[in-house]
Amino acid sequence: MDPQALMDFLGFSTGEVERAALVLSRLTGLFLAAPFFSRSVGPMRVRLALMVAVAWVLFPLAPHWPGEGKGQAVAMSLAVINEVLLGATVGIITHWVLVATQTAGSLMGFEMSLSMAEVMDPTSGMREGVLSNMLYLAALMIYLIINGHHLLLEGLARSFKTLPLGVGLPRGDGLLATVAQGVSHMFVLAMMIAAPVVVASKLLYLGLGLINRASPQIQVFFVAMPIMQLVGFIIMGLGMTIFSDVLVREIEFFLELGFSIARR
Repeated sequence: MDPQALMDFLGFSTGEVERAALVLSRLTGLFLAAPFFSRSVGPMRVRLALMVAVAWVLFPLAPHWPGEGKGQAVAMSLAVINEVLLGATVGIITHWVLVATQTAGSLMGFEMSLSMAEVMDPTSGMREGVLSNMLYLAALMIYLIINGHHLLLEGLARSFKTLPLGVGLPRGDGLLATVAQGVSHMFVLAMMIAAPVVVASKLLYLGLGLINRASPQIQVFFVAMPIMQLVGFIIMGLGMTIFSDVLVREIEFFLELGFSIARR
């Protein structure tokens, strides 16, 4: 069937089809990198149908783009690439809050001698540490409980006003500053989550080292591992009482940081 005849039959103009393609491109970039949406859960057809449905809802909110209806293939191709990159950048930045919990789990697993205990994560298709996977899934659950995925789509809808379609990526200095701030804050958050277990492990190993120095016949290596795992799990259990409050605050921070590139 002739595409032009199909558009005439459905009542769409060439400019509207181009605008819809740009909206779908920005949404595609977001779905490729954002929390929850980027996980390999469910059939691909269902995920594509969800993406098209969301794009259909967001389409009336998107203003006209500069090259709309002009039939400029090169300009349209560049605009699609820019929109995918913009959506992916926002998705990556907002995903860093969950990556921070995963990094913290890796640090704690190393200190508790659990770094070799790995499981297959079916949502990412990668082998990950037990603590890393547990903390990531806990953070993802909190993210969904506070409707972080809804806030992400709401921010995307508002980004069409602050950064209209087809205008390109934000300025390089502002984008680099946002990325640098996000990366630094991600590692600070990871260290903040893992700090209690890391400090306790260092103190425990220091004490066991002094015991081994005083009594070399004691095999502290075989005692240190189960004791550290017990102490680590106790500290993690106590830390979970404030984990959700801290994570809610950090999720809001990274969501705000991700969409701040549209205002720079």
